[in-house]
Amino acid sequence: MSKKTNWDDESNEVKSQWAKFNVPMEDKVKGTLIAKRQIKSNLPGKTGELVWVYDLKVDEGTFHALDKKKKIIPEPIVANEGEIWSVGGKPGIDAQMRNVKLGQKVGLKFLAELEAKTAGYNPAKQIKVYTPKNDDDSYQMDDEWLAANDPAVTGF
Repeated sequence: MSKKTNWDDESNEVKSQWAKFNVPMEDKVKGTLIAKRQIKSNLPGKTGELVWVYDLKVDEGTFHALDKKKKIIPEPIVANEGEIWSVGGKPGIDAQMRNVKLGQKVGLKFLAELEAKTAGYNPAKQIKVYTPKNDDDSYQMDDEWLAANDPAVTGF
């Protein structure tokens, strides 16, 4: 017999899934861009500024988390197919994502850490955006997602 819990039981909480890029050449995600939105930043020195967030319906992805001492946890987190993961924007990502359309396949890969331009700051993370193409050189689109999210059908 299954155990029934109250709707607001901690075990029923929906967790946000944020892609964290910590290991160069290993941390990456590929999927369908399903939303672009702006939120207010909580980062020191940027509090209240609007920053971009990109939501992906994942095809595949792996990330490495950090422990409380900011050391990399060796076992990667696996983003499973169909899960929704969010990627925080930054100028390099935002510039590359500007022309990616909703429903388009996209991949992000952490390539390298670059020396911080400002002393005392963390190294910059070089993250490259990829837009896979079909044999006819057209961009890969998620036709199933597009059909299910067509404004003419959904009314949104």
